[in-house]
This record gives sequence, C-alpha cells and structure tokens, in this order.
Amino acid sequence: MALIKENSPVALYHQLKTILAQKIMNNEWQVGDRLPSEFELCKEYGVSRITVRQALAELERDGLVRRRQGVGTFVTVPRIEQQLTSFYSFSQEFRKRGLNPRNEVEKFKVGHPTPKIAEALNLRESDEVYYLKRLRFADDTLMAIESTYLPVNLFPDLSKDELDTTPLYDVLRNKYGVVVDSAKETFGAVAINRREGELFKLPPGSPALDLERFTYAGGLCVEYTVGVVRGDRFRFEVNLK
Repeated sequence: MALIKENSPVALYHQLKTILAQKIMNNEWQVGDRLPSEFELCKEYGVSRITVRQALAELERDGLVRRRQGVGTFVTVPRIEQQLTSFYSFSQEFRKRGLNPRNEVEKFKVGHPTPKIAEALNLRESDEVYYLKRLRFADDTLMAIESTYLPVNLFPDLSKDELDTTPLYDVLRNKYGVVVDSAKETFGAVAINRREGELFKLPPGSPALDLERFTYAGGLCVEYTVGVVRGDRFRFEVNLK
C-alpha cells in the first residue's frame, strides 16, 4: 500500500489524492464503486478528515469521483480534457484516449442558409448548404450534439451514408481534397434542455458547453457548426504564457 510521507514537500492532501486517483486509473476501483468512508480513509492513511476532504474535492474537480451527500463518494467516468492550443477533431481526440468514436447523423438535408450562416460561409442566401445534425459518441456515451452547415458548391454529391461511417474531415480530405487546417471556436456555459437531456440521458438543466465553430481550409471557411458538449464528461483547457 502506498504511504503518506509527512516530511515530504508535497501537501498531504495532494499525496492522498494521487494515491486514490491511481487506484481508480488502475481499475482497482471501478466506475460506480463507492470509495471507503472519510473515517476509513483517515484511519487507513493516518491523516485528518480535513486532508481527506481536500483530496476528495480535488478528485471531484478532476471528474474522477462524485460525492453524494449522506450517501458517499463514487467513482465516475473521467472527463476528457482537450487543450485549446492547436486544431483538433473530436474523433481524433477520442481515439488518442483509447475510445471508439462514432457519429450518428440524425438529420441530413439540403437547404438555403440563414443570413448568419451565409455570411460565415461567404455565400449568398440563394446558395445551397448541407445541414447535418450529428450525435458524437465516445464508445457508447453521447458526448456532443452538433448542427453543421457545409457549402454544396464545395462538396457536391455529399451523402448521409458516407458520413454515417466516416468522420467528416476524412470525407472532405479523401473525397474532395480539402484539408482543414484551422478553426475559430467560442464557448459558453449553458443548461441542457429537455430534448438534449433525453439524448444525453441527463436531467434537464444539467451543465453543458455551447459551442460555435468556424473551420477553415487555406483561409476559406468550409464549415460552420453550432453544438452542445456535455459538461460532466468534457473539459477544455487553455495554457496561457
């Protein structure tokens, strides 16, 4: 058993947090398991209740556990952290973490853009755009709901079938030779509505992130997306220098 070192320069609560996190990451404690009580952890590691509570608060902040008043502390599914330092795609990031990405195209149709979408994609309102509503899964967990708009003139003959089986950016690259290289994203805190709650299997009002994305290839905006990303499983990180 890993021991707490009282003479270490590392704070006691941080040492305990590291020990408990390691048990979770090593699957010694599985998702849904209840951790030992605060009293049991105090006794096992020879630390105060304040130290235990600080360690558990850190684990909860990192998305590794969830504390329920009067019931206990339970292992939850870790959040996926995405650093906003370079261009990324959800599918690639899920694969990097050993998760299986899957897209379900719930809607696919051709129509005319609103003034805002036309401006974003440098189109006239009389031009045509593809509209697709995608459900973005990691393994079997729905992570994001996205509505995407693409210019028909750039991507003729795009089909729902290929988007059901192949990531969007792979289709754009392999079929049309369009390689996306940058994006502008904005995020805001929102509460999910009833329909989103049904899809995410979360209570309405649960925290989420509202996403708006302009994606570019060679300086040309080729995709405009708005969406909702679940807040309990995904966290964005920005490094400031």
